[in-house]
Amino acid sequence: MTSQNANSAASSDKAGGFAATVEDHPLVKSLRSILKEIDDQYERERQNFVATLPNTSAKDRALAMLKSRHHQRRENYVRELAALLERTS
Repeated sequence: MTSQNANSAASSDKAGGFAATVEDHPLVKSLRSILKEIDDQYERERQNFVATLPNTSAKDRALAMLKSRHHQRRENYVRELAALLERTS
């Protein structure tokens, strides 16, 4: 393949949409969706605790435990997403 043919093929890939970005990869989209759902659920639970629990040390502990659980739930997904993005960049 000549240099001109290679350039032509590369430009037609971009124009035809064959060269998808990493952000468009289904696994990246899936991991981001899972992380968003985890974050949304955490925020709903946190708001519920804030609204319903009396201002005591128990409320503070409950919120701290909720936050810790939130970070634990996200950890593997964040690690996998970072590894995927690193491999594809």
